[in-house]
Amino acid sequence: VKEILAGYTSRSSERIPFYCRVCSHQSSNESEFLAHKQEEFHKIAVQMEKKASYCNLCRKQFTSITQMQDHLKSKPHKDKLMYMKTKQKGGAVTKRGKK
Repeated sequence: VKEILAGYTSRSSERIPFYCRVCSHQSSNESEFLAHKQEEFHKIAVQMEKKASYCNLCRKQFTSITQMQDHLKSKPHKDKLMYMKTKQKGGAVTKRGKK
């Protein structure tokens, strides 16, 4: 599962019928697709993706790992990270993370 999630690429712009973006599995019909979603491997992959796309610091759940990576580079996340680091060091902080 980790190998599949490591190679994750966002395909949200594409609408491929019966395609599981989490597992990169293409089903040929609806019943095969629904059967795939009931497999233990798929359920574990979905759980792992949810964990990998949740920011504990900001308490935000993202719909993909790509969105999470973009969030980690964002100014609001970096500001909050700086604020928490300063707070843990025992320094006086303002809302913007400055002393």
